[in-house]
Amino acid sequence: MHHIAHHAGVALTAASAALLLAAPTTQAQTSQVTIAGTMDLALRQVKNGDLGTLRSQVSGSNLTSKLVVRGREDLGNGLHAGFFLDATIGANTGSANAPFWDRRSTVELGHQRYGEMRLGRDWAPTHLVWSGFDPFTTLGIASANAFRSVFVSRALGQAFGASAAAAAANPTLRVNNAVEYFLPNTLGGVYGALMVSAGEGGAAGSGATRGAGGRLGWSSKTVDVALARYETRNANAGRSFTDQAWGASYDFGPARVSVAQRKWSYVSDTTTNTLLGVQIPVGAGTIKLSYVHADQNGATAALNANDASLWGAGYIHNLSKRTALYGHVARLSNQAGAAFSVPGGVATSGVSTATNYFGGKASTAFEFGVRHNF
Repeated sequence: MHHIAHHAGVALTAASAALLLAAPTTQAQTSQVTIAGTMDLALRQVKNGDLGTLRSQVSGSNLTSKLVVRGREDLGNGLHAGFFLDATIGANTGSANAPFWDRRSTVELGHQRYGEMRLGRDWAPTHLVWSGFDPFTTLGIASANAFRSVFVSRALGQAFGASAAAAAANPTLRVNNAVEYFLPNTLGGVYGALMVSAGEGGAAGSGATRGAGGRLGWSSKTVDVALARYETRNANAGRSFTDQAWGASYDFGPARVSVAQRKWSYVSDTTTNTLLGVQIPVGAGTIKLSYVHADQNGATAALNANDASLWGAGYIHNLSKRTALYGHVARLSNQAGAAFSVPGGVATSGVSTATNYFGGKASTAFEFGVRHNF
């Protein structure tokens, strides 16, 4: 993947030329616009050590509450154009994020033989691999993204800054100003994409990422394997931050088992997340089990000791193809001065373990909710 990242710009230019050469000689055939989305609400309780218990109503614990507007036009001769707009809905309050189309905002031009070019704001390739092997798809209290914190993961905090802006905008989830090329879906199960992004004079911690990377995988009815890498070249102090992920799963009928790993590196600081997951179909529902361990390493023995583990279990019961009820439980255990926590609890002031009484304590939670796709 290192080779892919450094030559992504050349590959994207060649792909653009191929798509232009495939331009149609006939008029557009069909055009359509679709509005869809999800409403997902849950009741949650989180206990953060001795700091207290918080009960709340939360949005998006099984699937993200969202509004999606997308369109596609058939241009003939195998060529198509389209757009995709995806916005998070704070379903419990009726609120929206800023930017409004925070999840995805892209325009694309594709060909059934040569693949697709895409421009705009899109998911980081490493997140797509990591989320794809998590039974909880990195949502809710058992999310494998529990350790994606600029306040507690030293690698993330040092690379992008321990601030609310960096927590929302660092490129471990989504990337702005991206140019992407996606392989066609006619390669016998092989899938993948290349991505480059321009910092445009800004800082990566505020969402102006200058980076490059991609992902590559292969899937069949029972097996899925993938790996990804994304390098941010304008992290703090002008240094590079690398985000790498790989995963594999096997569906043998009674259960789907998965293993994955994601590593963040900045100078001498690293956070390595390792995931084990199981999904068991039961009648109209699915049982989900997961274990995630965060191993931190730094310049001192004290930093090396700040590890953490998360156990998660859940059940989703499908009432129909669009509606489901679900319940999750989770326990996050910190070691030494680590101060990770399950989302939705009382503040843990996790920036400084020297004054943080939550360091080394446990965070436990449960939630119950309903999800409806429309």
